[in-house]
Amino acid sequence: MAKPGLVTVRVRGIYATALSVLLHEKGFLLSDVTEIVRSRLGIPASTSPPNVTVKSLEEDPDRVLVIGYPWDAGLEVLNTLVESLAFVALRSGPLGINTVVDARSIGDCKLELPGGVIGELDSKECPPKDSMVRATVVRESLEPQARPLLREGVRLVGDYTIVSHPGSGVSFSEHVRDPTLRAELLATLEGRIDTSLFHVRFRSSSKMESVSRIVAEAEELASRARELWDKGPGKEPVIVSRGEYIALVYVSSRAKELLDSYRSKVAPTVKHHHSLKASGREESGLVDFVEEALKNKHCVDEAGTSILYHVSSRLGRVSIEQRYPDGSRISLGPFSLESRSVLGGHLRLELKRVFRTRGEYDGLGVEKNPGDVGKTTVSTGSWSVTHEYYTSDGRLLGVYVNINTPPEIGFKGIRYLDLYIDVVKRPGEKAEIIDADKLEESYREGLVTRKLYEKALEEAERAARRISSEYP
Repeated sequence: MAKPGLVTVRVRGIYATALSVLLHEKGFLLSDVTEIVRSRLGIPASTSPPNVTVKSLEEDPDRVLVIGYPWDAGLEVLNTLVESLAFVALRSGPLGINTVVDARSIGDCKLELPGGVIGELDSKECPPKDSMVRATVVRESLEPQARPLLREGVRLVGDYTIVSHPGSGVSFSEHVRDPTLRAELLATLEGRIDTSLFHVRFRSSSKMESVSRIVAEAEELASRARELWDKGPGKEPVIVSRGEYIALVYVSSRAKELLDSYRSKVAPTVKHHHSLKASGREESGLVDFVEEALKNKHCVDEAGTSILYHVSSRLGRVSIEQRYPDGSRISLGPFSLESRSVLGGHLRLELKRVFRTRGEYDGLGVEKNPGDVGKTTVSTGSWSVTHEYYTSDGRLLGVYVNINTPPEIGFKGIRYLDLYIDVVKRPGEKAEIIDADKLEESYREGLVTRKLYEKALEEAERAARRISSEYP
């Protein structure tokens, strides 16, 4: 396992300052640091290329991508983040990106990969069933029901380049923008690697090393790639060359609170900073405005709660995005906002739904009829959301308590990480904990951390006691 002090990390996205503070405190070296983060931390950046990149996803800011080479470096960074933030869900690829494997064809361009994983071959012609192929993982299975995608051939990763064989041409990372550097790399590469047989990609780290050193690495990778390809596949599915470790981390509201505390060490930070930043551009702008005032001592950090209260005033009809540790999600609602209040720095919302169709209330096994009313209580300080169901004349049908990470609120609505386990109560009956097996399974599969697993069990027990005393 790589030692933290020997691993360099590049951090990008809305958590950049907080994660940089965290990783620096844990002994990792920061590389390719942005000017604003460098000025906040007041530390020199490493001149070595980054082993690992940690960045929030633009299309889904609640999730952080961890990708690193060598494999152990990426795993070390992920383990540090999980241990430090605790309340996260994660999905990691069993094989990684750019990992070269020997695989067995099982028909229809599907492959049996090492460890019994089933992948798909990106090819116009499928290999004969039971034949062996040597291929590279080009996409990992990080989303629900997704399979690894492979292409026949060998692709090897270096500090500055990625070389594929068979392949052709040259490409550059979008971050290698200097036309002079690009021209020098192309001129030096010419005559040293046959780009009709190999594809050479210059990584973003190419701007951090001499041209001669970069091209020498590409030559070395090309020689090894040719050797691995010419050797051909073996008789059983195995990993031939390990590529880049890759994982997605869902950052819950509680983990965002911890990141707020790391960021506050080096910059003015309002309460709910990262939760609001992840909610959208408009919420992010409000945070920037208030923190500028905080910097000039014109407000206090509790102003973040005021932003939440302002956001809630614009909700009107609101939906709830219920996300799951396996990456899937569903939408509930729409609800009408009945009332809102602030208590202890947390926002509490009372929501209402009038049902128009017949059916059955999930978990309760109670008939649902047109005109029934659902009353839902949401609090940013609670690990549960309570749904009460009534007939049109006000008779209680049942109570359903969803166990989840504390909800986050933005202009687009409410979101949280559902932890599978729930509590239900029908009038005159005892409260019952349901779907504990689903939580257990997600923990066994490594989708939720031990702390999140234990917290969910604790909250389910607490909710069962509460609704037993509050409802008939």
